[in-house]
Amino acid sequence: MAVKKAKLETLDKKILDERIKNGNIGGVYCFFGEEEYMTDYYAKKIEDSAAECAVFDPDNFDINLLRESVLSYGFGFGGYKLAVIKNCGNIKFKSGERAELINLLSEPDIKDFACVIFKYKELEDSDKANKKEKSLSGFLKENAELFEFKINNKAQLIRWIKNICKSENTEISDECAEHILSRGEVRMYPLKHDLDKLIRYAQIYDGAITREHIDKLMPKKTELEAFELTNAILDKNYNKAFESLEKLKYFKEEPVLVLGQISRYFCDLLPVNLAGGSDNVAIARKTGMHEYKVKLNINALRKYKDPEKFINNALDLCRDCDIKLKSTQLPDYNLLENLIFNLAQL
Repeated sequence: MAVKKAKLETLDKKILDERIKNGNIGGVYCFFGEEEYMTDYYAKKIEDSAAECAVFDPDNFDINLLRESVLSYGFGFGGYKLAVIKNCGNIKFKSGERAELINLLSEPDIKDFACVIFKYKELEDSDKANKKEKSLSGFLKENAELFEFKINNKAQLIRWIKNICKSENTEISDECAEHILSRGEVRMYPLKHDLDKLIRYAQIYDGAITREHIDKLMPKKTELEAFELTNAILDKNYNKAFESLEKLKYFKEEPVLVLGQISRYFCDLLPVNLAGGSDNVAIARKTGMHEYKVKLNINALRKYKDPEKFINNALDLCRDCDIKLKSTQLPDYNLLENLIFNLAQL
């Protein structure tokens, strides 16, 4: 019989709001969940309340720098020292680093002078601890204050869309807000990107977002599903990739167009990989790509030892699939299924 995982005890976001309002932000926090927009939103609000802030990710994590950034004892008088650690599940710890970090976080009075935020998508570590060590995620589950940020429901998203439009002096009806969500996207980062476009467009005309604006500027469900399919491939989540392919088949989307979308997303990986580094803003500026998309691509490429080889091999497979789609009598969607299977072997 399979053993059920114990349900994590997570805290209400109102607790964070109250602490930020009162300036009592000290402690060890773990933010996780699918809605990255909200984990970034609360990390930024806490950063605005801190005296100093240091940000770490899998590329620049250094236990000595982290210790220096938080162990400057001020006990709240000079403001809290903040350290934010992004994409924690992908950190490859050097020998002894994990244990040293856990010892640092176990300081009984750390909440009096420091705030440390760990950000995960899923609260698991790819760099597994040995049997004698506790994993970082295991320690955080037991000792950190856990806040999970799930995908918002429809009513919450409509309220959020209307609030953003109001802050930009742009009108939008409930019906139009629902129509935005009907296009298929429910994550706040891509929604915000589309909403920014709609607001700027509406402000050129009469200051109100209409259904016609939405149909003109926002991607269709099939385009979003192709994007999801490619992201699933990059995340090595092939069950999800096949689910997306089934949806596209249900939408009766032309296989050649689906392949075109897949190939385009692999092509987008090339400039991100060539730019190098992990600064989303700098790479977005350099490549002309949206910062959110850059972030997804950087995280995806981390899963491959030789990203350039992976991209080139993936594009070769897409080209071969394209030739077969145009020159053989094999069922088109079978060819796309074979493509996903072959990409899984890279």
